[in-house]
Amino acid sequence: MALMVGAFYNPQLGAELAAAKGIDHLAMADPPAAHDAHWPTIRERYTLLLHDYLGQLSEPLDERSIERARSLATLYRTPWIAEHFQCLHTEDGRYNINYVFPPLYTDEFLERFVANARALQARLEQPLVMENIPGFFDVKASQLPEPVWLARFFDATEVGFLLDLPHVWLEAHYRGMKPEAWLAQFPLEHVVELHVAGVEEDEDLRGPWIAPTAPSEAMLAFLAHAVTRCPRAKAVTFDAFSPSLTADVLFRSVERIRGAL
Repeated sequence: MALMVGAFYNPQLGAELAAAKGIDHLAMADPPAAHDAHWPTIRERYTLLLHDYLGQLSEPLDERSIERARSLATLYRTPWIAEHFQCLHTEDGRYNINYVFPPLYTDEFLERFVANARALQARLEQPLVMENIPGFFDVKASQLPEPVWLARFFDATEVGFLLDLPHVWLEAHYRGMKPEAWLAQFPLEHVVELHVAGVEEDEDLRGPWIAPTAPSEAMLAFLAHAVTRCPRAKAVTFDAFSPSLTADVLFRSVERIRGAL
């Protein structure tokens, strides 16, 4: 079966996407705005993937969050629902982090994520997939390598794997490893969807980080390599969601991704 190739729905590009060809699906990071005139056409034309923030699965989701997820899944008629292995706030709710932060890779956090993912999956009417989180540095409190922790999670649940390749590439870069060697340690047999994106130098980090730009030839070659090792993969998504993203970058990136496959 041919892989679906798509992108994120960027509302500022609604008019272009409503008339576009060559895009199989759109991932939805935010619900459509009430004033989005292009939304009815988008909903009818595309397969839509729910990729909104549902909650932090280190804690149980409350009823409001579950009902919101179910409502969005129905609105989008999504084939699966995506969430990150993320931690955005502390357990007491006193502190929030501006960007998704990986969980501690410990047995305790593994038990939490397994239990809460199972509970969420039981309430959803579509399969759940979980996306790996980028790690800029190692947290010393972690007890397990990330790929081992992820493998145990996927083996303990029926959840699919949303493999974010730039996250893997960045981790390999900061570990001084080849990305293919680091990727080989991940549980690729569980992958349902892959994300690919651009990477640019970040002034604050003084190194490369994810950016709303076109993927490089090296990243596309990494994608082509990864796809051959993901037998259950159904879709590849250009992962760029930003007000600065242009139609040219989105369409050209999707075309190049399709060519790389």
